[in-house]
Amino acid sequence: MKNASIAGFCGLVALTWADTTVPAQPTSDAIRANEITHALKGKTCTTRGGATFSFGKDGHYAYDGMWTDHGHYSVHDGAVRVLLDSGLERDFVISRRGGVLYMEETAVSCA
Repeated sequence: MKNASIAGFCGLVALTWADTTVPAQPTSDAIRANEITHALKGKTCTTRGGATFSFGKDGHYAYDGMWTDHGHYSVHDGAVRVLLDSGLERDFVISRRGGVLYMEETAVSCA
């Protein structure tokens, strides 16, 4: 039964990703592509919960948190578009509030 719950959760996550392939809507705090590139390119960003988002200098992307994923990313005004190796694509709104960088509503620290 435990495996059924995990499988159901993974299916829900996959459906959530599939339903979010529409372009992100930048907020008023969204930042321009050149600032996003400077903040993310070649860096690994970490959430308070310990999840990491890695943005390679060559456009490779990796996520390690509740699960792991790999793919490529591209930067646009107000957002980062991630195309996973599985074919799923999603835009994440990037903003800066009070000097803190946010991916969607999650604060990240990048180094």
